[in-house]
Amino acid sequence: MQNSRRTVAAIAAAAVTVGTALALGGCAATTASDAATSPPATSAPLLDTALRTQLETALDEGFAASGMPGVIVGVWVPGEDEWVSARGVADVETEEPMSRENQQKIGSITKTIVGTVMLQVIGEGEFDVGLDDTLDRWYPDFPEASNITVRMLLNHSSGVGEAGRAQVDRICADPHAIPAPDQLIAISAATPRADFAPGDGFEYANGNYFLLGGILEQVTGADLATLIHDRITEPFGMDRSRFAPDGEVTAPLTHGYSGFCPDLGETVDTVEWSNGESWAGGAMVSTLDDLHAWGEALGQGAGVTPDLQVARYADRAIISEETGSAYGLGAGVVYDTATDCVLIVSHAGAEPGYGTNFAYYPMTGAVLAMLGNGDGGTGDAASEITKALAPLLGPVLYPTPTEACAAPWG
Repeated sequence: MQNSRRTVAAIAAAAVTVGTALALGGCAATTASDAATSPPATSAPLLDTALRTQLETALDEGFAASGMPGVIVGVWVPGEDEWVSARGVADVETEEPMSRENQQKIGSITKTIVGTVMLQVIGEGEFDVGLDDTLDRWYPDFPEASNITVRMLLNHSSGVGEAGRAQVDRICADPHAIPAPDQLIAISAATPRADFAPGDGFEYANGNYFLLGGILEQVTGADLATLIHDRITEPFGMDRSRFAPDGEVTAPLTHGYSGFCPDLGETVDTVEWSNGESWAGGAMVSTLDDLHAWGEALGQGAGVTPDLQVARYADRAIISEETGSAYGLGAGVVYDTATDCVLIVSHAGAEPGYGTNFAYYPMTGAVLAMLGNGDGGTGDAASEITKALAPLLGPVLYPTPTEACAAPWG
């Protein structure tokens, strides 16, 4: 397969938010509630006419560089008019334009939702599960089960290996297959571990979230689709979002166009492919406005207790100390290395034919969502959009922090 290493990283690791995706950040030097609901103390709008014009130009450039058939981006700042802009088409045959109403697959943004459900369940006390419970309670035969905790699964510090090559091969061989969760967990168990002991490093792996999904179903007695509907999509008004291992998207919808599987054709329409291989690691479908709603909910805690809200961003596995990039309990995090202020809470996603990005900015309460319908055969296509927008949005949505931040952002 062409560009196999990058392809595996994109489809299996689902483009965890590192680099340009994380450059769109925000810092909090206020309380959590203030950060979630209050615009910055300035009379001038952040999304002024000049910036909007610059963003349109940058989006033109990023879209051209991406090679995707279509993309739609939204930025919302509390108290200001939104900036929503689209390019290209949702269907190359009919030339239907991209629309904010369109539903599509969002990949590993799903992890922010599954992670939140786990934190909700832990915080309620009704269910017998905690951050420091070890995996052997539920999966005693999994490698290192007695040393891997729920906390480590949430922040990818468990050392569970990523079965990327095998996952790509299975998708390309049977794009409509929906493997059972236990099959996915068994594949993760058979995958070589990362070269560090549980808790001593970072290795992004979908297997962590397959295990979390299995634990949630065992602990609560409910299936993951029901848990996500009852705890996330319904209460937060995400009417066009669904946990969808079957991969079904409903009209109006966006077709996806993939180059991941050259044997199936140079570019393949993936709209009818399943999400089965991604399950708890990436099987959600959603829309631009639902991701906006989810960003606001996540910024306000999304039903997680205050202590666990602090842990969500403090219990992070470091990806790069130099750049302040890390992974918290269910989301990518970038923090200021001088003050420890969180600069961004975000996640990217990649499914065959689709690329997405999602971010919450604590200080301004702003949310960014981006949905695209191409992968370029490497999974990097969507990053061209964030790369183009980051230099404009970064300075506007987060100033350089000058003091330590209040919980949960510090």
